[in-house]
Amino acid sequence: MIFYGTNGKHFATEPLPGVACPACQTPDSLHVGLVSRYAHIYWVPLFPYQKIAVTQCTHCHSSWDEKQLALAPAVREVKKSRRAPYWTWAGLAIIAAISLYGYLHSIRDAHTDEALLASPRVGDIYTVRADSSRRYSLLKVQQVGGNIVELVANEYETDDATPINSLNEPARYSKEPFTMTFLDLQIMRRKGQLTDVDRLAE
Repeated sequence: MIFYGTNGKHFATEPLPGVACPACQTPDSLHVGLVSRYAHIYWVPLFPYQKIAVTQCTHCHSSWDEKQLALAPAVREVKKSRRAPYWTWAGLAIIAAISLYGYLHSIRDAHTDEALLASPRVGDIYTVRADSSRRYSLLKVQQVGGNIVELVANEYETDDATPINSLNEPARYSKEPFTMTFLDLQIMRRKGQLTDVDRLAE
């Protein structure tokens, strides 16, 4: 279940100098309290969407919202001068940070895959995808010589895009090797048929 909704919190109080209270006529007694309304999910603020201003007299304690008071233009100026607290953007900041991390990680992973593909080693495992399906399997490097790579194909498929944990067992690979050139592998990579390269720790 996702808990989401809205909330509000007082974040600033500003005086209205040179202005008398409309009720008791006490000069310089009006102050504007600002409340930030924000959306939240799991009680983490996502973003602010409204500022509410309430004017109160510190002498007679009468209060007005900004639509009731004849001093509405002055109150609106106070609202404009104060931004919503930075913490009310915390949720969006977290989402942006996670998205940026994921993007940078994918770029780094892609660069790592390209480097591994350019210098294959025995034991490297390639995740491959059929041209027009969401089924994935594995190829394992058996031997490298010149610009030729000898591979064995995994005889099983899965709809898991990262099948190395479920399929990488010796008994699941074919006993019949086949060869491909470095260029063949690069073409598969560019076509999206070779989706990942893993070099397991020796």
